[in-house]
Amino acid sequence: MSALPSLTLTSSRLHEVGHQASLDHEPKDAVDDAETGVGEKNGLQQDASVAIEQDAGVDRIEALYLVFGRGWGLYLLWVSIGLIAYVYSLSRSTTAYYAAYATSSYSDHTIISTIGVINGIVAGVAPPFIAKLADLWSRPHMLTVSVALYVVGYAMCAASKNVQTVVGGQFIYTIGNTGITFLNSIIIADITSLQWRAFVDGCVNLPYVVNGFVAGYIVSDINAFSQDGWRWGYGMFCIILPVAVSPALAVLLVGDYRAKKLGAVSLASSSKSRRQQMGQATDDDGDLTLWQSIRFYWTRLNCFGLLLMGFAFALLLTPITLSTTASGGYKNPSLIAMLVIGGVLFIAWCIWDGYFAKYPFFPKRVINRTFMACVIADFFYYFSSYLVLGYYSSWVYVIVDWSDKDYGFFGNTLSVAQCAFAFLFGLAMRYTHSYKYWQIFGLAVRVISTGLTYYSAFNPSTAVLVSSQALSGFGGAVSVICSYIGVQGSVPHQDMAIATAVLNLWASLGSSISIAIASSVWNRRIPAKLEEYLGATHNATELADIFGSIYVARIAEPRDLVKRAYLEGVRGLWLAGLITSFGSLIAAFFVKNYYLDQRHNAVEGDKVVRFRNEEEIEAARAGAVRE
Repeated sequence: MSALPSLTLTSSRLHEVGHQASLDHEPKDAVDDAETGVGEKNGLQQDASVAIEQDAGVDRIEALYLVFGRGWGLYLLWVSIGLIAYVYSLSRSTTAYYAAYATSSYSDHTIISTIGVINGIVAGVAPPFIAKLADLWSRPHMLTVSVALYVVGYAMCAASKNVQTVVGGQFIYTIGNTGITFLNSIIIADITSLQWRAFVDGCVNLPYVVNGFVAGYIVSDINAFSQDGWRWGYGMFCIILPVAVSPALAVLLVGDYRAKKLGAVSLASSSKSRRQQMGQATDDDGDLTLWQSIRFYWTRLNCFGLLLMGFAFALLLTPITLSTTASGGYKNPSLIAMLVIGGVLFIAWCIWDGYFAKYPFFPKRVINRTFMACVIADFFYYFSSYLVLGYYSSWVYVIVDWSDKDYGFFGNTLSVAQCAFAFLFGLAMRYTHSYKYWQIFGLAVRVISTGLTYYSAFNPSTAVLVSSQALSGFGGAVSVICSYIGVQGSVPHQDMAIATAVLNLWASLGSSISIAIASSVWNRRIPAKLEEYLGATHNATELADIFGSIYVARIAEPRDLVKRAYLEGVRGLWLAGLITSFGSLIAAFFVKNYYLDQRHNAVEGDKVVRFRNEEEIEAARAGAVRE
């Protein structure tokens, strides 16, 4: 029989076969601890697979290795992931900027900061919840729910009759969008080794390079930046995205079903979990009643902690965005109450999660030097970024006289640069087997780009604007992907999803806090500058109209004074972004430089990813089924 290339999965307690990853039980001396960092102190034994029981969702994704060992499932799954990546990138390349025009069409552009804060909080709080559900249930089921929420949210935006519906639609969409991106990245991490993970992630993001140019024509053809053109931009993806995701969902759900039917569960799981997957659960297992099931999921998902965290950050950050519109500003009793209650809830959440939660968001076993350094690096990366990006697209639209197509091209410069360079850096990490020094290099370049962004507030030439975004994409590409590699490499497979979710949480909180700060500064400084330069020729109503809509601001006269007001109004924000960008660079020096090889992670040193042939696959399947 001819050898069919495939990837297989084995560990110290199982011999599972897979379409993408094979975790082989290797001798402890096969890899030098000093070189790989396997022995990093993080509360885990080196062979963590023995000590940690895997949840059903992890078992079921590993079971796909056995079900799709013959090859067709592997290729179809990767093609499906590529299709999702392309359509999703097209969606992000076109819809990411519509909120500014949707809110402006209702003459309420300033609310975009509130949308940004709320979405940032949701994007941070949702991943731990999604990770826990994906581990307890399965990846494909959570992906299905995420797609449904994505569609509902965008449908609400497209059909909105007021700005409140836009805000509600953005909220629901953000949950679904977060789920799609998070689960897609987790599935990739599930089935790749450390040495290939950055490269594969870069490949999945390559469609942004193409769509960054295609998007400009789409935006222009549907007249998306007009009063109602953005509705078509939202509505078209209510149809396109579900169709694109369907093949991947079909592959995953069929594999999930076949795995359960064949009893192809991870032998690293508990015996009870194996019996349940095989349909052999006994009365001794004690089937749960409805109330017991509710209590089980309430505890396992740490729902109480989720509520505390969500309300705490919402109450702490939202007042910052409302301070300029609320009567009396920060002296407003409602804002004071929100800040006080938010602070109390934040302290309560820290105490609950640290001492009382049975399944905390921050399991102590995942906390290690590399994990903490990556979290801090990403927090400052997003914090410094969104001090600028919170209103950057609106600012550029007002001060630069580009066509809608050129403006669309520029809006995608950052994402195109990030994705193009992520591919190249992923390839570099594959062959250098290192990531730490690439991250330091990238963050240093990003500091330079942030300096150029600050300079653009004095000289907003096309060369300065484009080069600042291109260099920011260059540095950001390697930094973000290296943080993922560091976090996922520092924990066992069982904890990978929640560790990644925690990384996303603090990154989202960093962006939410900075958006709230940017909102406060923008809502104070821009009106003040408009009053300073236009107050003699415009009344209060006219000034409010200019500030309330970027459409009006772009055509308001005298043009040079409007531009001057917007240029001077953002200089403090841009400078703060430059200063805080050094935080992520400093944190990167404390990351442990894991050797990127065939292992799934750097903690479970006995799990190695490598190719297998068809004979080995069949033998492994037969052994797993007999077990």
